[in-house]
Amino acid sequence: MLANNQVKVLCIEGNRNHEYAFADELAKRGYRVKTVNNGTAGINLLPEFTPSIVIINAASLRTDGSRISKRFRNCLPTCPIVLIVPDHADIAKNSEVNIVLQLPFTVQKLINRMQLFQHNREEDVCTVGPLQLNAASHMVTYHGKECCLTPRLARLLLELMKTPGEVVPRDTLFRRVWETDYLGDTRTLDVHISWLRRALEDDPHHPALIRTVRSVGYKLDL
Repeated sequence: MLANNQVKVLCIEGNRNHEYAFADELAKRGYRVKTVNNGTAGINLLPEFTPSIVIINAASLRTDGSRISKRFRNCLPTCPIVLIVPDHADIAKNSEVNIVLQLPFTVQKLINRMQLFQHNREEDVCTVGPLQLNAASHMVTYHGKECCLTPRLARLLLELMKTPGEVVPRDTLFRRVWETDYLGDTRTLDVHISWLRRALEDDPHHPALIRTVRSVGYKLDL
């Protein structure tokens, strides 16, 4: 497991005097923390600070965090994102993040969740050739390259890993990953496949690992 002082945390926190402000406490525990008070400032910081984990304290920002989460997911498709929301928030719509924590909770609970991304548990690892997926932490390793997926991307990859070399139909993937029988618009599947390719492929525009079988579905070419 990575030591705390090896973990770079970007914390978007609107009011550091807020009852549930966590940046200063994380810094005291040895994490390398950069704090900004809005999403735009956080995005602007990325060229000079590449975080291991992003924490969006939406409760201190007086927002639901969904727009900020989407911006960071687009910029950092493989970075773990933790979203902190107030106790009355609707947590179901935040599919761009890895973990949603609903207040109130302690800083230790936050650290416990962060540590999911600091180590792998062998019993939760699915391996197909050079591709490894940790089902608990959503960490994926491919030819030595390691990154973190959102829960939905991890489920999508796992479905493809169950039958390597075989085509998985689009409607099957949609039913299993999104757990719905509504198949009126499956374009979101294509978007998530695109994100997987950005995370894993050397050239996402010419994929060699996750291949499209036109009008049928996708297959893992291993």
